[in-house]
Amino acid sequence: MPELYLRLLDRIMTPVLLVFSIVLLLRGHNEPGGGFIAGLVVAAAFELQILSRGEAVVRGSIGAYLQPLIGIGLSIAALSATLGVLYGNFFKGVWWDLHWGAVSLELSTPLFFDIGVFMVVFSIVTSYLLGLSQREE
Repeated sequence: MPELYLRLLDRIMTPVLLVFSIVLLLRGHNEPGGGFIAGLVVAAAFELQILSRGEAVVRGSIGAYLQPLIGIGLSIAALSATLGVLYGNFFKGVWWDLHWGAVSLELSTPLFFDIGVFMVVFSIVTSYLLGLSQREE
């Protein structure tokens, strides 16, 4: 049975780690950070969930989504890499500026690649951690 301090730490640190991973993901294609480290931070948040709530609870909530996320992440990363072919070179960075009134949004193929890497790393590491925490029958 998980200790009280782990449950308290889980309630405090999981939202902090998830927000921090989003910051790392969104700033990563221009500065240090990116999909790999953001995926590791989210996997650390789910490891905290595993330690505080138990492996069965986490497996029941996200276990069915981990394998499809690996394929979706690989597809997004490969699509962003090949999208540069349409603009001249393989893996060429392409940026789009979207404007909705006063709001301006910059999308790019490096950001999509980071999102794909994030999905793959988060899914693989969390699957591995769930497998390590599973009890033998």
